[in-house]
Amino acid sequence: MTVHAAAALIAFAALQIWLVTSAIAAGAPSMLIVVALVMLLALALPIARMTERRWYHLSRQALASWGLHARFRRDVRRLWVAALTLPFLWVSGAMAATDAIAAIAR
Repeated sequence: MTVHAAAALIAFAALQIWLVTSAIAAGAPSMLIVVALVMLLALALPIARMTERRWYHLSRQALASWGLHARFRRDVRRLWVAALTLPFLWVSGAMAATDAIAAIAR
C-alpha cells in the first residue's frame, strides 16, 4: 500500500499543479495557488498516510487472510479514483472560493 499511496499522492499533486497553472493562465486569481496547496496539505496527505498506516498494521497482523486481498484491491481502487478525480473538484471549488474572497475584499 505504501507504493500505491506514494504514487497516488504524486499523481494527485501533479494533476493539481497542472490544473492550477492552467486555471491561472486562463485568468483565475493567483490566490488559487495558496488555496489549492492548503487543500493538498490539509486533506490529501493525512488521508493517504492514514490508509497506508492502516494497511501496514493489517499486513503484520493478518498475513494469510483471504478477505484481506479483496479489501486491499478495494482500497487501492478508492485511493486511485480519489487521486485522479478530486483535483478537478477541488480546483473548481478553490476557484469559486477565491472569487468569493476577492469579491468580499473589494
